[in-house]
Amino acid sequence: MQRSTWRQVALVAAIIGAGVSAYLLVEYVNGSGGICLTGSGCDEVRLSAFAYPLSIPMPLYGLVFYLVAAWTAWRTVDPTPILGLPSRSALLLLGVVGVGVSAFLTGAEAFVIHSFCTWCLAQAAASLVLFAGAIGVWTSGEEEPPARSEGSRRAQRRAAREIDSQRASLRRSALYASSAMVILVVGLLLGNALGQAATNLPTASSGASLAPESAPREGSGPVTVVEFSDFQCPACAAVSPELQQLVDDGSITLVYRYFPLPQHQNAVLAARAAAAAQRQDKFWPMHDSLFTTQTSWENLSNDQAMQYFTNLATGVGLDVSTWQADINSSSVGAAVQADADAAGSLQLPGTPSIFIDGQPYNGSLSLDGLRAAVTAVGG
Repeated sequence: MQRSTWRQVALVAAIIGAGVSAYLLVEYVNGSGGICLTGSGCDEVRLSAFAYPLSIPMPLYGLVFYLVAAWTAWRTVDPTPILGLPSRSALLLLGVVGVGVSAFLTGAEAFVIHSFCTWCLAQAAASLVLFAGAIGVWTSGEEEPPARSEGSRRAQRRAAREIDSQRASLRRSALYASSAMVILVVGLLLGNALGQAATNLPTASSGASLAPESAPREGSGPVTVVEFSDFQCPACAAVSPELQQLVDDGSITLVYRYFPLPQHQNAVLAARAAAAAQRQDKFWPMHDSLFTTQTSWENLSNDQAMQYFTNLATGVGLDVSTWQADINSSSVGAAVQADADAAGSLQLPGTPSIFIDGQPYNGSLSLDGLRAAVTAVGG
């Protein structure tokens, strides 16, 4: 392909990356994972330690990077250097940086967070295409138009016409790509808003059925918070200390419901381990132990996980022989399944799913966001 074509590839990839970053930034600010095609992966990535380097949302870095890359791709039409660096070299350098950062973040999702964010993967794909376009611009054999200050007037006019023609072509590509991304981002945001509105339609009986007497509860605050949670969900582990803080300061009564997700291989066994501990009034110590050690047992085989949970049971002071009998009992299995069935009947999208005094909560899972919602309900 000619250099002009590779230039368009790089520009369109940068615009797509900027659009995806803009969508992610809105969702980060709103405290919602939005529409995620990888289950609860978006929320889990957003709540990880990689989401806010230097306390700045990662999508903001992405947005700035892709806008700079788009501007640089545009500038490669004209051979004028950028900060003393040839424009083609600057674009290639940005392509290398983009691929390197994307590889690191995708690796973190795969091996540290163990969850994938759909839109982070889309950004990674955009960075790969940008890199390919930058290589194409760098290696293609098309001659650069002569500088305007060189040669005859005819050569200068020809160079100016060539630059204008290439810029017109880039302008069309940028317009089409930008329009498509605006439609996509606005559509995603509207879809998410409509989805939240549908979720926020409580029934008259929903508040009573959300917190059955048999469910584990902690605290005596005036506001009841019901959490449908999965012990193998990183987002649930992240929000657990925030909810505990609200319990400790007397703001809420916390009710726990089991919602083990099918994609988490040890989630059901972990839920049964906690339900069996509840029979000895040790649910919350087991709850805390399961979350704090999540990364140690999440990838174990069933037998290894059972041994690990047995060690946790010993650590929290359970009668282990009784606990082992309970964890395999049909009644404990039925208790976990009843909660999962309730989550299904409520059409909950994933974990954690939180209700504050019977109202679905879709805001930020930070302590400040939760506290503000609890205060608004409790007055």
